[in-house]
Amino acid sequence: MFLVSRISRSLAVVAGGWALLTGVPLVAQDSGPLIDLLVRKGIINDQEAEDLRTELVREFVANTSAGKLNLSSSLTEFKLSGDIRLRHQVETQAPQNGTITNERTRERFRFRFNGDAMLQKGWGAGFALETASAADSGNQTFQDGNNDYNLYLARAYLSWQPNLHWLVVAGKQRNLLYTTDLVWDADINPQGVTEVYRHLLSGKDTFEVRAAQILMDDRAETVPGPNGRDAWLFAQQAVYTKWFGRDEIGNQSNNLIVAPGLMLYNQSTLDGLDNETPFNGSTRGLGLLTFAGEVNWAHIRGNGTQLKLYWDSSYNLEAERRVRRVYGLPAANKDALAWLVGVGYAFGQGKIQGDYSLRVDYRHIGLGAVDPNLNDSDFGFGNLNQEGFKISGSYNVTDFANLNLTYFHTTDIRETLIQPAVARNDHSQILQADLVVKF
Repeated sequence: MFLVSRISRSLAVVAGGWALLTGVPLVAQDSGPLIDLLVRKGIINDQEAEDLRTELVREFVANTSAGKLNLSSSLTEFKLSGDIRLRHQVETQAPQNGTITNERTRERFRFRFNGDAMLQKGWGAGFALETASAADSGNQTFQDGNNDYNLYLARAYLSWQPNLHWLVVAGKQRNLLYTTDLVWDADINPQGVTEVYRHLLSGKDTFEVRAAQILMDDRAETVPGPNGRDAWLFAQQAVYTKWFGRDEIGNQSNNLIVAPGLMLYNQSTLDGLDNETPFNGSTRGLGLLTFAGEVNWAHIRGNGTQLKLYWDSSYNLEAERRVRRVYGLPAANKDALAWLVGVGYAFGQGKIQGDYSLRVDYRHIGLGAVDPNLNDSDFGFGNLNQEGFKISGSYNVTDFANLNLTYFHTTDIRETLIQPAVARNDHSQILQADLVVKF
């Protein structure tokens, strides 16, 4: 405890000096990176670091004006964050075998508020609130004569990380699987349990095994057969990260990520879903082999620049059963494959004024290739049997605010196909202009 006390006093001096120089109050959590550095240098061990974080939090609470802020003694870090997004959206979509193109302009917004806590002994917890109840969208359209809007619980989770190798998260949580929006919409927060095992290889290389048991729907067990079984999705993947190349000072700066995986449902039924293109019905016929990855080249045109090549794919081993028995199209092609390939260029990490990025990808989504309750709700409005491209750009007008522009254009793969639940579009376009402010 003498060492912890001495380091605590040293950090307090540093924090006090910084506050005097900048005029900005420094909370105890800001010392986290310095503490992590002390651990990596071997100056203190993990237990001493944990004791130090706890002591700093206590000192911060004790010195807060009038003791107004009261934090649990088990807390080592507590972060509040969020964002507000204003969106102007122009969209068109034409139904399969129809003669009318539906056009619409919408003014929309999204509000998100997050709380993430790190506790002692590797435990953690968190929550998130957002507008809209749909799993694949937090957007709310301005409407109803200035009425107020609801907030929904988007995340509520517990985590445990006993060491550098293991992480377990339970509850409604961020998606910890490596993926793109070909298979998983980025807005979806899965509910269930996720385990991650991380093995450190030579240099910065890593090998991870990620597994998730996701509860999709609770069923009444008194009902006989599949309708009385809770609906579960089981996902597992291996993620290998290889670093290569070196920058001017010798640090490895480029990396390759490959992530093969498998996703399986049990035989059950879903109902009550209200996402963009919900399929309320049987979970049968979904056994997805996935393969995602990316290659990143840093400093491609000077410091801070990055070029990315990325891809994703899904092949449904049970596509014929899915299309012909579940979707009710006995004469249709199974169309078991979905794929995406894209390229991106960025200056900076999107965190500092002047940072910007550009991306374009092309994708093909066969009727039987992916789960329509999980894929991107914006590309073809979440419909299957669509192919086309997505172009997006982002520019940071300040450190905390950025402008985004995104355009989607899709057409159907098979023109005579009619499946009103999951493949109802002939073609579509969406243009989204966003202003996002983070806090």
